Amino acid sequence: MARVKGVLFDYGHTLVWFPRYNEIHLVSARNMQGKLRALGAFVEVSEIQELIDEFAHRRNGQTLRIDEEFRQILSTLGVKGYSEDDLQEIIQLHWRPYLQDACARKGAKKLLENLRSRGLKLGIVANIWSGGMNPALEKLDLERFFDTTVASVAVGFQKPSPEIFQLALKNLGLVAEKAVMVGDNPVSDIQGAHNIGMRTIRLMRGPNRKKPDIVKPDFKIKNLSTLATIPGI
Repeated sequence: MARVKGVLFDYGHTLVWFPRYNEIHLVSARNMQGKLRALGAFVEVSEIQELIDEFAHRRNGQTLRIDEEFRQILSTLGVKGYSEDDLQEIIQLHWRPYLQDACARKGAKKLLENLRSRGLKLGIVANIWSGGMNPALEKLDLERFFDTTVASVAVGFQKPSPEIFQLALKNLGLVAEKAVMVGDNPVSDIQGAHNIGMRTIRLMRGPNRKKPDIVKPDFKIKNLSTLATIPGI
């Protein structure tokens, strides 16, 4: 692989993982259920989980602002008569367990230090709300390594849409051919980056590891630290 000048990373399950992922998914829904009951709306936890998943996995290329998304979720659940403060509390109740559970991948900090020492520009491209990502990066002492962090909910586009990758590259002052994307998802990370001419590295970890390739990545790695040994990085 020809030498690159920048590396873009996915966030969830790539740089950061969640040891109790299935458990916190349930805790998040139960937190929301408790608040909804206080508002007079009695909704099953399974309904909340299914709707949250549906919104999280939409792939229409565009995303809503976090408040608009949760307004739609509450509307679908039949919740009415809530205040703006109630809405913000519900958003926080959903995200808090994920922030508390977030852990850096083994070797992530050492890898990022290594890449920075080589003069590489670093960025994050994630299908997430910045309020659910940035506090975790700060908690884990990872945010200082990145020249740009692009969260789909903030910019209105989500992976695999080309616009979100192009925005991150613009922020780094790089063209696609001079950057590589590192992620675990074969569609949003690998196919999305490949489609705009970026080279790709797939991390075979997390819940997406058994999903088949859509396009062949340039490299596959099982441990994030292996990234530093790939020719051209």
